[in-house]
Amino acid sequence: MRYAAFAGMFMAFAGFAHAETTVVWTLDGFVGPESVGRDPASGKFYVSSFGKDPMAKDGDGFISIITADGKIDKLDWVTGLDAPKGIDFVAGKLYVADIDQLVELDTASGQVTDRYTAEGVQFLNDVAAGPDGKVYVSDTFGAAVYVLEDGVLSLLVQDKLLMGANGLLVEGGTLLVADLGDISGGFADIKPGPVVKIDLASKAITPYGAEGPVGVLDGVESDGKGGLLLTDYSAGTVLSLQPGGTATVIATVGTGAADLEVDPTDGLILVPITPANQVLALKQN
Repeated sequence: MRYAAFAGMFMAFAGFAHAETTVVWTLDGFVGPESVGRDPASGKFYVSSFGKDPMAKDGDGFISIITADGKIDKLDWVTGLDAPKGIDFVAGKLYVADIDQLVELDTASGQVTDRYTAEGVQFLNDVAAGPDGKVYVSDTFGAAVYVLEDGVLSLLVQDKLLMGANGLLVEGGTLLVADLGDISGGFADIKPGPVVKIDLASKAITPYGAEGPVGVLDGVESDGKGGLLLTDYSAGTVLSLQPGGTATVIATVGTGAADLEVDPTDGLILVPITPANQVLALKQN
């Protein structure tokens, strides 16, 4: 999500967790870290850093590889991107949202193998791949979600219910969307957004939890127990949300909590803290 442009408004205080979680490690060395993703084929973790400006086509964005025990494997695995944010993997490829392009990288070589865009794209943010190989990407400013299928990026759905569309997660025939919220009044006056479900067959949009706003939402992942884990960027919290329920805070990690990842092998929760230039690992107690 967005954010170096107004990161100075916030004070990051990474490392404070609730009784529900324990901080396992904190890793520094990034520049605007926005998303953590795990390659299911290799088990490696990748971190996108958008650099100094999340909106600028300045070539200072990069992708790093880190280990599950909190060490940097390759800080500059891929460089020269503009402002990379959400990432996900399909069959040896890493897909990266980079402002107005969906960039395809080869995970073996780190080389860019393709770039995709579509008419009307404004600000691509998170990426989620489905089991069928389709790749979905949110457009936060466009209140939309796009889909990459058969080498073509096209509009999946655009709706006011997707205002501030940010984090994405595919579960079966449903695409879950965590909304940043209404940003029409500017980033100093964001109105928190909900979590909604898009039925991929009918394109119908319905609430996931109790109706109403949940937070200034960034990342969304399965908790492995039938519910979701979310990050609230402004509050700096990690939230737990069950279908039809209301969100509860399980950790306070610092303002700027961005697109998290959950390691299915041990339940480790990796959260980039954007203004602090850190990635934090949590374990649920």
